[in-house]
Amino acid sequence: MTSAPSKTTTVKTVNNKTGITTSTSTSTSGGSTTTTKTTTIGTAKTVSTPSTATKATATLPHAALGSKWISGPNDGGWALCAPVAVANACLGALGVTASNAAIERLYARAGGSGTSGVSLGSTFGAARQHGLYGCRLKGWRRAALDDADIVLLKFAKGCHAAAFAGMTVITWGDEIPLAELDATIIDAWSLTWHGQEEVTRG
Repeated sequence: MTSAPSKTTTVKTVNNKTGITTSTSTSTSGGSTTTTKTTTIGTAKTVSTPSTATKATATLPHAALGSKWISGPNDGGWALCAPVAVANACLGALGVTASNAAIERLYARAGGSGTSGVSLGSTFGAARQHGLYGCRLKGWRRAALDDADIVLLKFAKGCHAAAFAGMTVITWGDEIPLAELDATIIDAWSLTWHGQEEVTRG
């Protein structure tokens, strides 16, 4: 009796705005199916997962995974990643979608100019002092991953700030499971917004 032939199907997706490349290969051999996803931001990493894998549940109350996240202005690299990460954390917590202009104002108020970039600490301080699109940050603290709203990642090409929920990195509007990134987590923070309790109850 002959065995069933092997079959491999590969689908490659490239986000022209973010530069993120995702390749999904499905291999079938006999009665076994393996799905391999490769995501490239910096350097590539390949992770094999069963085809029946389920998506983790987001801990953010107002924007679960699968939401339309903010990509923000990003024409010159990762310079605005910190304010975009804060904007997505705000969207997740309060349900408010900040405009690109508001994100650029936050970037400038945090000390950013052109492609200089800004630290997350400066961005948090600016969001507390000046607000973001009508929302003001109340405070922030370092947190474990299961309670984190923002993570700082170290890639081969440098550091990158991103919103975080359900062990999923939310970067430039895309959702990427943390296990599929070739990155090291440098730090993680939990944010609290003014009015967050009232909005959450509603």
